[in-house]
Amino acid sequence: MILLEYHNKIIEDTLLERWGAEKWEPVETVIADFDGVLLHLTTPNADNRALLQISISIKCFGELKKYGVDNLLQKYYKDYMQGGSEAGYDVTLMVDCAKVPADKAKEAHNLALLKRNCLAAPFYHVFAEIEQKKSGTIVELRYRDEEALFLKSEGDRAIVIFNISFKDADDVVMAKTFLQEYADARRTMSNAPSVSYAQKEPPMELKGVRNVKVGESNGFVSFVLFAPHVSGTKKEKTIDNIQIFRNYLHYHIKMSKAHLHTRMRNRVVLFLQVLNRAKSEPEKTEKKTMTGKTFKRD
Repeated sequence: MILLEYHNKIIEDTLLERWGAEKWEPVETVIADFDGVLLHLTTPNADNRALLQISISIKCFGELKKYGVDNLLQKYYKDYMQGGSEAGYDVTLMVDCAKVPADKAKEAHNLALLKRNCLAAPFYHVFAEIEQKKSGTIVELRYRDEEALFLKSEGDRAIVIFNISFKDADDVVMAKTFLQEYADARRTMSNAPSVSYAQKEPPMELKGVRNVKVGESNGFVSFVLFAPHVSGTKKEKTIDNIQIFRNYLHYHIKMSKAHLHTRMRNRVVLFLQVLNRAKSEPEKTEKKTMTGKTFKRD
């Protein structure tokens, strides 16, 4: 199994290619990222193609603003913020590719983490409450049309709940089997977060939350994160891994189905080979005499 990347590879490669280039070509690229996020790379100034504009649109950006996403973006991208955003997008950064940073790889990677850093704001808010031993209200992020992410602090722990809508009934079965491996792995791993899966009905932590999607095609994956997972150096890694969990789950469901289909096709080919070998050869009715003449026996 693989882990998906946390950053956007297209942004990173574009910046590394343009920094230090002698000539800049115009750019006009719209990128559809995970979770319905749209990114727009463009050179808005025809007279100065060294300027590269990076814009992002996130469905739940209004909710993110409640938990300090503006301050977080100022922390990471202060030198690139222009005060306004492109029409139809929530955040816009302006990069002057004529000014090459001292560490190009590090700066390109940081800019490519724009989506991750936006979605990290509510996690920092909840994790701060855990460090202060507070129990706060539930953070609800409607980051997809039919799905949501819930964060809840309960004194010494944080609970992260994914409300996932499965379009295929087979995906429900495979997700349950896949997530059972998480529970089994915890028995042999120390300090691993607790993972549970509920089908149709939401867990008790979401009692009283309105407009929660329920039904046969809806599943709820809950992570219980304790203080060691949300403090110190592990905090950033926890945010990275939690954010890509939903995509990670669907990726491996699709890969598992592709593997099963490949095995079934190979088995069909094997059965056809057996059937072909089982066919009897047609009996020859043409005979030859000792002189070489041929005749047919009725």
